[in-house]
Amino acid sequence: MDTPTTTKPGDFARLFGIAEEQLPEICRRFASTLDYECLLPSKEIRDEVMLGVVQHIDSDKPTRVGEQRAGIWESCWSENLESFVSGGHDLERLVPKFIKPGQPVRLNQDYVFPRNPSFELDFYKVCRAFLFDRYFASVKSAYEFGCGSGFNLVAMSQQFPDLNLYGLDWSKSSYEMVGMLAQSHGLKIKGLPFDFFNPDRALDLDPESGVITMCALEQVGSRHEAFVDYLLAKKPKICVNMEPLVDLYDETKLVDYLAARYHRKRGYLDGFLPHLQDLATKGRIEILEIKRFYFGSLYHEGYSYVAWRPL
Repeated sequence: MDTPTTTKPGDFARLFGIAEEQLPEICRRFASTLDYECLLPSKEIRDEVMLGVVQHIDSDKPTRVGEQRAGIWESCWSENLESFVSGGHDLERLVPKFIKPGQPVRLNQDYVFPRNPSFELDFYKVCRAFLFDRYFASVKSAYEFGCGSGFNLVAMSQQFPDLNLYGLDWSKSSYEMVGMLAQSHGLKIKGLPFDFFNPDRALDLDPESGVITMCALEQVGSRHEAFVDYLLAKKPKICVNMEPLVDLYDETKLVDYLAARYHRKRGYLDGFLPHLQDLATKGRIEILEIKRFYFGSLYHEGYSYVAWRPL
C-alpha cells in the first residue's frame, strides 16, 4: 500500500543542514504554502519504477551531452522564447521543458509520487531560494552562466531587486530572451553570449560579484577546466555550481547506482568536483561547502552544489 508523506519547513532545514529557525523566510514561505505531499510507493510499484529507469538507461533514448548539442539547445530555447512572446511575456512560460511535471521524483534516496504535478519545480524553488540567500545576499552583481530561459535570474531578481544580473549562454535565443525580460518586466538583467568550451577572456566580471551555474555546466562533460580557468582569472567573490555531482552518490544503494549509471550514459559533468578539490589542495581556491539535497528528477539528481571562491 502507498503511504502518504509530506515535506515541511523543518524537513527542508534538515536537508539544508541548518536548524529550522535558520531557514530563510522566503524558503519558509514556499515550504508552508506549496503542496509537498507525496506517496511512498509499495514495493511492487517501486520495482516498476526502477525497472522503467533501467530500461530507459539501457535504451538508445538517453543522448550524450557535449558541444555537438548546440543546435538542439538553440532549438529548445527558441521554443521557450516563442512561447514567452506568444504568451504575452508570461513568466510561467520560462520554466524549462526538462523539469517535467507529473513524474515520480527522487527524495532521500528513494522514489516518491507527488500529489502536486509541479512538485519538482516547487521543491526546486525552495532549494534555489536557500542558495541565493546563503551566497548572493552580499554581492553587487550576479552572473548565471548557461542561463537558458532566464527563469533563475527572474527568481534572483525577485529575491534581490537591487542586484545587477547577467545571463550568459551559448544560445542566441537564450540571451535574447534575457534581454526581452529586462524590457518587458523592467528587470536589471542583461543577456550576453558565452561558450563554456571557449570562454571569452575579454569578458570581465565585477570583483564583488557572484557566479552561478544551475543544471548547465553538466553539458560540458569532462571539458570543464577552461571555464574553471576563466573563473580563476576573473576572481569573482563567490562561485556556486548547482549541478549533478556524480561523486556524491552512494553506489552501494540501488537508487543512487541507477542515477550514476544514467549520469555516465549521458556523459554529464565528469571530474569536476575532484578538480576543484585538487585546486583547493594547491591553495588556488577555497571550497566553502559541498551539499547534496537528496532530491532529484526521475533519472538522477541535478540539484547538488559546490560553493567555492578563487584565492
